[in-house]
Amino acid sequence: MNRFLYYLIFVNMAANMISAVSKILMDHRMAGTVTSILLSIIFGLILLYINGKFFNQFPGKDFPALLKEHAPSWMYWPLTVLIACVWFAAGLMTLITYSFMLKRFLTPDMPITWIASSFLIIVSFGILMNTKSVIYTVENVLILSLPLVLFIVYKAFSNDQFEWDFVREAIMHFNHLPDYSAFSAASFVFAGSSNMIIFNRVFTHTKIRVTWKQMCFVGVVGTFVLATLYLAPIGLNGFQKIDHLVYPAISASDTLRMEFGIIERVLYLFLPLFLAISFLNLLIHWHVAIETCKNMIWFKKFEWKKNNLTPYLYLVIFWIITLILVKTLSEYTLLLYSRYFYNLIPAMTPLFFFSFWIIKRRAKS
Repeated sequence: MNRFLYYLIFVNMAANMISAVSKILMDHRMAGTVTSILLSIIFGLILLYINGKFFNQFPGKDFPALLKEHAPSWMYWPLTVLIACVWFAAGLMTLITYSFMLKRFLTPDMPITWIASSFLIIVSFGILMNTKSVIYTVENVLILSLPLVLFIVYKAFSNDQFEWDFVREAIMHFNHLPDYSAFSAASFVFAGSSNMIIFNRVFTHTKIRVTWKQMCFVGVVGTFVLATLYLAPIGLNGFQKIDHLVYPAISASDTLRMEFGIIERVLYLFLPLFLAISFLNLLIHWHVAIETCKNMIWFKKFEWKKNNLTPYLYLVIFWIITLILVKTLSEYTLLLYSRYFYNLIPAMTPLFFFSFWIIKRRAKS
């Protein structure tokens, strides 16, 4: 399996350590979270295998181009619109969630629109790059960030205040039936391979072969990530009242201290680190969204100084929607809509698998 596919998977996993996934899992900790996590691992590996097997047959081609070439028009337009909306919403959730986090923990006096605008300015330069430049940016930032992520995880589990009795209590609730909301939220951690719908352009010479060893490796890493985002806050904050915390991962990081470090509170290391990872996640999702929009509608005569302005038009639309929502949403409504979004993903998956089958069948004929 190509290293770029690992980057797409691992960025999505790391970014969801601070997303609404942790909160949703905490809310259902007594009603099936453990079994939901186990099911989500199986679901995520199936998703990885099918994505890898499908795109392995079409090196260098993105999914919208394959739809346009092999699928009927009645399938092309609804699916491309759905892809653009879903990937835009995924990036939007990351941006608004982190904007709320920064306002609550780091810059309480700064207007939320200024925080969101700072994100938008930075990411606007990135999403308009070509796909190969985006994946190289992801590679560089991720390689620098992963050691610090592992260090913070180590600090959490090795902390003197970490109570393993709380972890045992959480695991003891394995005898409940899976909860759909917990399952869908945990499954989203494994959804990074779905970004291949655009990033398959990068794999022009190397085929994506997903072997059982690679699937086991991704499964182990995904299990570790889910265990961390679920069990670390419980071990540091307790089991009974953990659902009262709005951001369990942030609150857990604020209990950690580096006694001999330049920065004593791990929170001030945690926030900038996951700011970089959230930027990567937002960059990937919105790059997929804007490239899909460009595949759908491209204004050939909308030019200025020989530069086509169609991508900038989509960028303006992204800005307007984001600034409106970041002012109107609250933390509660954001969590509610995030839950709806996660619930949509497993239900949408059979639709994409069906489109894979249609494309493969028509390509062979």
